[in-house]
Amino acid sequence: MIKFFGLLLVLLPLTSSASVYCQEADKTGISQGVRFDNTDNLYKVGGQGRLQFYSAPDTKCIMKGTFVIPGDDLIAYVEYGDFYRVMYVADDDQVTGWVKKNRLIETHKGIAPNYDE
Repeated sequence: MIKFFGLLLVLLPLTSSASVYCQEADKTGISQGVRFDNTDNLYKVGGQGRLQFYSAPDTKCIMKGTFVIPGDDLIAYVEYGDFYRVMYVADDDQVTGWVKKNRLIETHKGIAPNYDE
């Protein structure tokens, strides 16, 4: 039993530091990333299989059990590196996070009207 608590004391700070790292990476991605024009920010998930969500633009920051599938629609807000910060909206569900941008297909539509047309 004491060995278990000793192991727990060693592992808890690692979990906590990973969480802090992901929070900081998320803030960096949001503040330093390129923001999307809301007239052209709707995307479809392409490719095959699940598209994993991340809490920050880093593959270390996986959101376990949170993913979308091909054909799902995403609203993109920020581009940072190989990732887009997106929102997925379904009937009774809304998820915000980061996904790898190479799986997204442009629709040339947005959540705001384009008054320039």
